[in-house]
Amino acid sequence: MDRRAEPSHRARPPAPLLAPADLDRLRTALAGYTVETVPELLGPIGRGAHSRGDLAGVARAVTAVAADEPRLATLVRLFLLGLPVPSAQARAALAPLPVELAEVAGLVTTSGGETRALLDVRPYAESEGGGAAWWVVSDLGSDVRPGPLPGDHVLGVGNAAVTLAQATPRAPVGTALDIGTGCGVQALHLGRHAGTVTATDISARALRFAATTAALSGQRWRLEQGSLLEPVAGARYDLVVANPPFVVSPGATEHEYRDSGLAGDAVCRTLVRGIPAVLAPAGTAQLLANWIVPRDGSWQDRLAGWFDGTGCDAWVWRRETADPGEYVALWLRDAGHRPGAPEWAARYDAWLDWFAAHDVAAVGMGLVTMRARAADQRSDATDVVIEDVPQAVDQPVAAEIEAWFARRRVLADCPDADLLARQWRAAPDLVRTRDDLLAPDGGWATRRAVLRQPTGMRWEVEVDDAVARIVAACDAGATPAVALDLLAAGTAGTAGPADDPAAWAAAFAPVLRDLVTRGFLLPTTPAEPPRTRPAPRAAVPPRPAPPVGPPPTDGDDPA
Repeated sequence: MDRRAEPSHRARPPAPLLAPADLDRLRTALAGYTVETVPELLGPIGRGAHSRGDLAGVARAVTAVAADEPRLATLVRLFLLGLPVPSAQARAALAPLPVELAEVAGLVTTSGGETRALLDVRPYAESEGGGAAWWVVSDLGSDVRPGPLPGDHVLGVGNAAVTLAQATPRAPVGTALDIGTGCGVQALHLGRHAGTVTATDISARALRFAATTAALSGQRWRLEQGSLLEPVAGARYDLVVANPPFVVSPGATEHEYRDSGLAGDAVCRTLVRGIPAVLAPAGTAQLLANWIVPRDGSWQDRLAGWFDGTGCDAWVWRRETADPGEYVALWLRDAGHRPGAPEWAARYDAWLDWFAAHDVAAVGMGLVTMRARAADQRSDATDVVIEDVPQAVDQPVAAEIEAWFARRRVLADCPDADLLARQWRAAPDLVRTRDDLLAPDGGWATRRAVLRQPTGMRWEVEVDDAVARIVAACDAGATPAVALDLLAAGTAGTAGPADDPAAWAAAFAPVLRDLVTRGFLLPTTPAEPPRTRPAPRAAVPPRPAPPVGPPPTDGDDPA
């Protein structure tokens, strides 16, 4: 094992819920219960009901086909829907694992001739297309188990877990760390491309669930109990992922899966400040975070302070923003509380009173990617970009995040003069759309033109005609400097590039940097074949064009 990734203190590892031989029996019972067979069983009507959270509709769809697939239907009723089933059917579905052993393990309970699940056991895979057969063990959700969740509730596969998995890079690494592993979803993914996986959680119960998830899915991880980074102090990892208890609150400790005990967004700040100590050189950290949007001041400036002195480059996405009432209601419902219940009003008011007292205007929710500098890179001039990314993006998005960091490295090493003299190519399938208004003279006048990426990050950026023409010229083989010269030739005698070429070049350089950062223009390589496009001169109009304005600043939506 790489000694960089070995914590200094080692307690007895958490044990799975079942003995090894019984885990083998359970795995055999679950062999036909997969991400491929369950949707097929549900059919289009059942899948539609499942996607909208209509569990009654799912149950009806399962009942309609239960006679054809009795074992699979029973497993779905038990572990996905939390419904009681006749004990004889449960015994047949769980064979060769005796129901009595499943009861001892806390998987099911039997009473009055019926068996029902106490835990959620569901199939999972690396992608929707399948892959290795995995099963994740967690508590039943509040949609299945009525009433408020207990404090030691172990969360299952949810939207947040999937979001994090889709954003995490999957290049092979030697060592990986999953902070706040819960039921082990992120560790499963890490196990496919990391030499060793360490997973931590403050909850001993969660670690037993994670150990069971790993064993059922044919993986082995080092499991450590403790808060955040404490269990791995002194170790270093090539890749760190974290789905922490990020909920912004007065410092609640009611639910281990969401409450850190730290007030406000201190838990996310603590992680951002602490992660560099466990990142190997050039290592990556990917985490989910929530943060306060202050009533006065910039939320971007506030978050930027988290990264001061970390020695890491970072890209922070704000995906959503919730006002205080919306945010509090979201998390009260998530924990199983319902409006109108006696405890709802007291919890709701106390939480909102704290927000008001601390000038919280809203809560931002998003992704944080951190990249440690390599050993031969300066760590005192880091690159931190904090911005809104509200648009839908193609999933998994990890490759786009990796490409963003690569382009930022190219730009960091490229002065403006070299930037303009270098060749770039347009991203595939770029689209320019224009909104035209009917002019008083009966013609059409362009009100707004937008360059749009139909895939990947799906950025949209407003451009004037000159920028659009220069992008086309670059794709045809011209450098930005040549494209500007051609534009100047077409505007001779007007207030344009020919009037002050140096000023136009200086104005276009930051726009070019933004186009490269967002992936509208991509670096070329010597091995690339020539582009079969029209000649550069034909791409630049022989008519005046307005000066190019400054690019959006970090944190502004370019659209």
